[in-house]
Amino acid sequence: MRPERAARHSGVLQPLDAEISVIDLPVEGAIPPELDGLYVRNSFNPHPVLVGGDGALPHLFLGDGMIHGVRLAAGRACWYRNRWVRTESLAAATGQAAPPGPPDRRWVPHNPANLNVIVHAGRLLALCDVGMPYALSAELETLGCYDFGGQLTANMSAHPKRDPATGELHFVNYRPWRPWVTYFCADAAGRIVRSQAIDVAGATAMHDFAVTQRFAVFIDQPLLFERPPRPGGGLPFCWDRGYTMRLGLLELHRSDAPVRWFEIEPCFIPHVLNAFDDGDTVVLRAVVSDPYYMTGDAPAAQACLGMHEWRIDLAGGRVAHDCLSDAPGELPRLDERRVGRPHRFGYAAEIRLAQAWHACGGLFKYDFVRDTVTRHEVGPHEMAAEPVFVPARASSGEDEGWVLSFVYDATTDRSALIVLDARRFAGAPLARITLPQRVPYGAHGSWVSQADLDAPPCQSSR
Repeated sequence: MRPERAARHSGVLQPLDAEISVIDLPVEGAIPPELDGLYVRNSFNPHPVLVGGDGALPHLFLGDGMIHGVRLAAGRACWYRNRWVRTESLAAATGQAAPPGPPDRRWVPHNPANLNVIVHAGRLLALCDVGMPYALSAELETLGCYDFGGQLTANMSAHPKRDPATGELHFVNYRPWRPWVTYFCADAAGRIVRSQAIDVAGATAMHDFAVTQRFAVFIDQPLLFERPPRPGGGLPFCWDRGYTMRLGLLELHRSDAPVRWFEIEPCFIPHVLNAFDDGDTVVLRAVVSDPYYMTGDAPAAQACLGMHEWRIDLAGGRVAHDCLSDAPGELPRLDERRVGRPHRFGYAAEIRLAQAWHACGGLFKYDFVRDTVTRHEVGPHEMAAEPVFVPARASSGEDEGWVLSFVYDATTDRSALIVLDARRFAGAPLARITLPQRVPYGAHGSWVSQADLDAPPCQSSR
């Protein structure tokens, strides 16, 4: 039995069994009045109908997506809501009518839509690597499967990158048949303007990738689909030590350009912080970890987790690699205005490696100029989730703004949304918003500004 099966029924791993809505949340401190929008995060929350009496699943990542949102405006926490993403497969299992929109083209029987939630072209989208996106309303109700006006005919990965200058959304998909990986670009209005199969060496699980102003950066790593699946279920991946690991560069402004590949030492890269151009060099910053929680293998005796950098020399064809920090940070984020651009700062959730790969602690702030890591501590019985940076203004400095994170308190079995001053990262939160219940363990989320909430959605799919 894998560790997550035995441990997931208590604390932050325990799923919720109902949806609620609560208005006028209590606030300790003061919410900056400039914070006008919606903080949303996805979580792993198996529906009671889809699990046995003990609520166990073969892997934590298989739980149904549940979106948690807190609406902030005028210095108030207006409401909290949690809603399951009512996917095609969840609707069928619970006896409900299928959601509107196109069919969910997925490569597994059940698309949980549980990994991320983003906004693009006026649509709030719940994402998971295995199937199609699901559009949500500003109140977190599921509107239906979304296929970019009929242009997307396959799954979409959970880590798209939005260019802050053009509004384009770059994304990939991966699947257990050819083409194993495909790259896509959708314009600011939600129309797919480019798609291209990527010549990876095998059936790699490309969960994340990066973009610069010139290139898409692909990670062809040894986390491969496994045939047949492991006995007892779980995730269908294995770590192939004989697989050559490469970084690939695809020119964004040449539709006929092939991918240029660069071999690197094998490692597991679960999440990317950012990438950018530096003259004739492409810089990639990403987390390096151990793949055991994806493969079901026994954990390594010495756990590996840290922030790393690769510098790809385009002229010389060489790649230099460096560990920037061995602080155990995961779920990395940055100021979204710096996606694909040089950046000074980054943020991550602290992982308490001595406990488990999903045991979060405080938060980290990286300063890549000063080569420092600042820690925001939480209480001994608290766990902070992925940090999300929100700029104070469109013209403000890179760390002039706030960092938002859900924090779970094991002593009360409830969560709070904290608001940190990014420039005083180690200090006490500016505001702590108490939620009416816990937010179960999850992966990724977003800040959706009022401007994005008001933006008209792109043309409806069918």
